[in-house]
Amino acid sequence: MAEASGYSKEEAMRVAQLIMKVDLREDEGTQALEDVACLVFLDDQFAKFAEEHGEQKILGILRKTWGKMTRRGQEMALEIHMEGRSKELLEKALAG
Repeated sequence: MAEASGYSKEEAMRVAQLIMKVDLREDEGTQALEDVACLVFLDDQFAKFAEEHGEQKILGILRKTWGKMTRRGQEMALEIHMEGRSKELLEKALAG
């Protein structure tokens, strides 16, 4: 699709690598994209998600999300203003 839109084969391949999370831990661009996706979830979507799902499911998702992030991404996540149930769930997930 990217090539059909005028992007080079190399650009199209790079986009595919980013989307497929190829070399997630080794590729800075892929890891940065993953950090951003996790931060967007925590900042913009988590509060509503937490209202709609059970605690065990949420804790599992938070732990998986946290594990996908770099230390810098995790530091940025801790700077996100959360309150109420969202904050409690994040603290509980990080406590183990």
